[in-house]
Amino acid sequence: MEKIRYYVIFSIFTAAILLIFSGCSKENIQTKTVIDDKLLQEAIIYGKSKAGVSDYEFMVPWSVYLGYEVGKGRVVYYTPFLHAARLAKNAVDKHLEPDINIIRKAVSSKAGTINFLILVYANDPEASRRIYTYLIYNNIKIEPVYKYFPPYGEFNRDYYQQINGEVRFPRKGIPDDATVKLCVEILPSKKKHKEDTHKHHKDESTITDGEQALEHTKSEFTFNLSKYR
Repeated sequence: MEKIRYYVIFSIFTAAILLIFSGCSKENIQTKTVIDDKLLQEAIIYGKSKAGVSDYEFMVPWSVYLGYEVGKGRVVYYTPFLHAARLAKNAVDKHLEPDINIIRKAVSSKAGTINFLILVYANDPEASRRIYTYLIYNNIKIEPVYKYFPPYGEFNRDYYQQINGEVRFPRKGIPDDATVKLCVEILPSKKKHKEDTHKHHKDESTITDGEQALEHTKSEFTFNLSKYR
């Protein structure tokens, strides 16, 4: 009886160990790089050749630009190739030699998602908190699995608030040749304008302090994924 009990406990323990290693194995498969070494080398060579170029200009071939207006801006389809090339470029800009192992690991960390870098213009600093993004594919609305925008925008020389962020969407079910539409909305502010009336004189006018509630803006950035490395 004691032997049977020992055998049962040993069997359960062995099964648990196998499940743990099986899970680790699956995790390794899921995090493998989405860019083979040949293409990775090409990306590194390309990135090194662009050393000294501004980041904005460097990513133009992967960008859709809708204009310099409130609610509009630019979105970059951040492909594994572009990601690797940008890391190589940044390394050379700092007088370092790109490390393919580090770059491979960084690219692999985003293997399961379709990634976009967003630059959008707004007219109030808190607009970054009201940005809503989603992806449309085959008339299906897909919510991001990761989203980052700073708490406040950056004031630029033309009196716009410039907001830079990143969003990632699940790659599963979206083929490499799909046409997708990234929608970026800035939801209206719930703040109401204030009115402060000073009547030192009968004819003195009303002074309005604050801004009217901001309008709801929506921009659509269309990407044919097959056109980008």
